[in-house]
Amino acid sequence: MRRSYWSTLRAVTQLLIWLLFITLLIYTRDPIEDPAPYNFLPRLSIHLGITSSIVAQRLLDSFLPALIVLGSTLFLGRFFCGWICPLGITIDVTDRIFNAKKRNILKRAGHTIAIKPYKFLVLMFSLILSIAGIHASGLIDPLSIAYRSYGTALYPYFDNTVKLIFFGLYYIPFVNAVSEPTFSILKKSVLSFHHIAFDGHGWIFLTLILILSLSVFARRFWCQSLCPLGALLSLSSRFSVFRRVVDTDKCVNCLQCEKECRMNAIIDNGEGTLEGECIKCFECLKSCRYDAISFQPVSPIGKARREDEKTRTAAGGGPPLSRRKLLMTLVSSLIAIPLFRINTSYRRDHAFLIRPPGALPEEEFLDQCIRCGQCMKICPTNALHPTLFEAGPEGLFTPRLIPKLGYCEKNCILCTQVCPTDALKKLKIEDKETTIFGTAFIIRDLCFPWSEQRNCIVCEEVCPTKTKAIILKETMMENSEGKRVSVKLPYVLENLCIGCGVCENKCPIAGSAAIRVRAPKIVSADQLV
Repeated sequence: MRRSYWSTLRAVTQLLIWLLFITLLIYTRDPIEDPAPYNFLPRLSIHLGITSSIVAQRLLDSFLPALIVLGSTLFLGRFFCGWICPLGITIDVTDRIFNAKKRNILKRAGHTIAIKPYKFLVLMFSLILSIAGIHASGLIDPLSIAYRSYGTALYPYFDNTVKLIFFGLYYIPFVNAVSEPTFSILKKSVLSFHHIAFDGHGWIFLTLILILSLSVFARRFWCQSLCPLGALLSLSSRFSVFRRVVDTDKCVNCLQCEKECRMNAIIDNGEGTLEGECIKCFECLKSCRYDAISFQPVSPIGKARREDEKTRTAAGGGPPLSRRKLLMTLVSSLIAIPLFRINTSYRRDHAFLIRPPGALPEEEFLDQCIRCGQCMKICPTNALHPTLFEAGPEGLFTPRLIPKLGYCEKNCILCTQVCPTDALKKLKIEDKETTIFGTAFIIRDLCFPWSEQRNCIVCEEVCPTKTKAIILKETMMENSEGKRVSVKLPYVLENLCIGCGVCENKCPIAGSAAIRVRAPKIVSADQLV
């Protein structure tokens, strides 16, 4: 295969994959009949599969699709990074902004800095933490980053911006005759049915911008230097069959292919290739004016050792993983373990860290949650939001319920359906009546009936349980004027409350509600003695 149109085919495929990704992201909303298409992409990460299984101490069959990618990599090489990965596609687009000059090599004081080995150190760091029982892979895996960034930051920005524009056009005569029908179509297709905005979205957006902006140093810097999934696929790609071949009789060593290679995978004056770094973008094929480059099946047997030697010399000399770097990574990992485990913020007070319905016990939940954000995106009331440091570093970007921003709809189980790892147990509608994930309590100093002797029955009216978890007791009280008045005082029946948060969400008190929802009061039997 020598034709230059393969790079165009790749670009078209990337566009189609990105559109499919965006379409599935937008339609991750009520109703969904089969959740499989919506949570399929994160399950393609062999990095997430390995680390999640290590932490859970069992093989998670939800990541079996990742074996398809791994098996394909053994034949096609690291094609997933170049053709399918949504974060890689995004980086390819933004590289035109951050690295318009197509710099491929990072230099300091005239010397080339080897950046490729660091992704193996990141992978090693992730695996060591997993062995220690800390699931940090969801924070750095490209598929989790892509879903989380698009779902909780970019899509809400797009949704709110488009709505603001059309709200403004509504007041312009004649223009609204066109804008309103268009807006109606958009609301039924690409826009959210409800207001969507996530607490802590700025940190997720800044993380994405940081990853994208690293390309100012070298194109696809994240993919070359830091991506742990890329590291795993790179290791398996070194034994791939489908490879770049250079006809040395035709090659004039013009180095145009080296310049165009977005992964800096071409070495030896254009004649050699680091198969572990080649993402099959075919830019070299397109750039070669002498028809010297082709891609074809080649037996890797006997070449692996030579590839290793090339890898050592390609990015600035020295071994790709020196003893010093390995030792530093090991020490860093050992230091990181207590930093993740010494969770003073969670131990001090996690009363308002409310997990979604069906969430596993906290430690198991953290072990299986990959921080993809799909549960947050699909929530029809915008009740689920990314956790920052309320659960400590280990709980970063995991979902939490914030009732003041949105309540858990009693007849909704969507978050449990789209969770790709079963960190949220699959529930049925009838299970919601008995699934307790929080408990309401009344702040009497704020509550109108308790503090001002004025009737307010909102919390009791909106309580959705079959047997009301909030009851009203008519009581004679003395008001601020010294008169005896009859007041309906609200009480929470904790044995009936499931923690949905609708009472807190609808409470008419401005600012902090007079009725709050906290995490369930879980007390062991020996503590009651």
